[in-house]
Amino acid sequence: MSFATYVPALTYTAPDGERTVLLDRDSTAIGRSSGNDIVLPDAFVSRHHALVVRDGASYQIHDLKSTHGTFLNGERIAERAVLKTEDFLQLGSLKAPRMFFVLHQTGGVSSQNTPRMHDLLSTLSGFLPEGDPSPRRSGSREMEQLNFLLSAARALNSGGAIEDILRALLQITLQLTGVERGFVFLLEEEGQMRLAQGIRSDGQEVYEDSTVSRRAMQKAIESDSKFSITDTLASEDVAGWASIVVNNIRSIYCIPLRKRSSDKLPAELLGLIYLDSQIGTGELCSIDHELLDTIAAEAATLLHNALLAQNEQKARQAREELAVAARIHSGLMSNRLPTMPYAVLRAKTIPCLAIGGDFYDAVPLDDHIAVAVADVSGKGVSAAIVAATLQGIIHAQLMAGQELPDIAHLLNQFLCARAVGKYATMILLKLFADGRVEYINCGHVQPVTVLGGETRRLEEGDLVVGLIPGATYHSAHYQLRPGERILLATDGITEAEDPSGEPLGDEGFNAIANLEDLDEILHRVASYHAPHEATDDCTLLEVRFTGAAG
Repeated sequence: MSFATYVPALTYTAPDGERTVLLDRDSTAIGRSSGNDIVLPDAFVSRHHALVVRDGASYQIHDLKSTHGTFLNGERIAERAVLKTEDFLQLGSLKAPRMFFVLHQTGGVSSQNTPRMHDLLSTLSGFLPEGDPSPRRSGSREMEQLNFLLSAARALNSGGAIEDILRALLQITLQLTGVERGFVFLLEEEGQMRLAQGIRSDGQEVYEDSTVSRRAMQKAIESDSKFSITDTLASEDVAGWASIVVNNIRSIYCIPLRKRSSDKLPAELLGLIYLDSQIGTGELCSIDHELLDTIAAEAATLLHNALLAQNEQKARQAREELAVAARIHSGLMSNRLPTMPYAVLRAKTIPCLAIGGDFYDAVPLDDHIAVAVADVSGKGVSAAIVAATLQGIIHAQLMAGQELPDIAHLLNQFLCARAVGKYATMILLKLFADGRVEYINCGHVQPVTVLGGETRRLEEGDLVVGLIPGATYHSAHYQLRPGERILLATDGITEAEDPSGEPLGDEGFNAIANLEDLDEILHRVASYHAPHEATDDCTLLEVRFTGAAG
């Protein structure tokens, strides 16, 4: 039987003439890069500009954070928008050629291996005489099947959340097959099947799956198609399966839920429907099998879209939580450094991710000012959590006037005892009103002093904190001259690499340490590793001794 179907499509004018691209897959990528489904070689079009996504019975246009934006009917969209027939899109500019969203008529049955819902509706409708919806000549069975399919479509599409879709799917398939209970399993990232929902034909929920036939499930997955046995007693293939014999299973239907395949990607397994019964159900007719396959295919599409929405929501929530963490992390840094009669402090930090493991702090006391610069191993959230903890300990210890070696010893014991898998390098420094400096360097970048174009490195150092439980620490001393500066940097600066992989190093840092502006120093570092992004956090703190207090 051949009949016309209508498939959503995008039509637009290309350099070689009018083109129509059918939207017959779950997503259609648009952009300047050759890997897209629709390639638009225009300077205002981003490499990966937009995505048209099928969402159940509707289609959405998603802007992929393009540089120049995506416009729907002349209005720039924020992130996404629902497409309607005769809507027009312009990518990158309002002067760009228009792409129209239309329903394109095609002849014959859909080319997908699994029949789409509207294809099967057309097939079933073909049993009815034209202009006569009554079942006088088509038979009541076909009419019942048509009504069943319409009800199934309504039930599936009314479920927004994953749980609603799965329950509707089980209710529909239990009604169609006449078995006693059904389960939906979803594929986890580890490759295991997790029970997502189970119900009996009377609507009661089932919470455990120990009595299902795992071999039947595996057969369905391996064969990439439905596995069904209407009477296990009459089938030699499953007669020896222990789970079937022990649990008196007579009928089994296992149907993989797969995201529809495209020309580029194989069908992706999302999960599986498992139906069974302790009574024989009898053979399903061919149309019933088509109904079952079609309902499973539609449910897989809805499930895929719901999972995408759920993952997007989780990602959005994670981004929001990360933004809050970044604000807290920024707030913990000393935004307003103290100014003493004999010293001026300045500092800058640039995390390579939203939050990082670098931090600095400054504590003014009666006879001196104490500063700290530290770098926790690793990057991101885990490093930031440890950094915030260490900063709190260091701040409290400095406020209490503790000796620098004692603070280092305490931090080393803390990290080693907790076994968090993190260590830290750090500089702790005390500057007194007469220019005397006491410092302790725990595996950190050596401080650099600058005066009149002359640079020196303070070379005394000890072990990092958090690696060796019995490590000992000693402080060193230096006398600052009026106008002399000490620069404390983290290794994100000295280990920055140019495009050839050559690090800036200590000598490179010495060469730019004479610059008066910290922003200019960090700009030189960024220019050194350009065009690559920074791979580590960069922190720089300057202590300038202005002269002995009078």
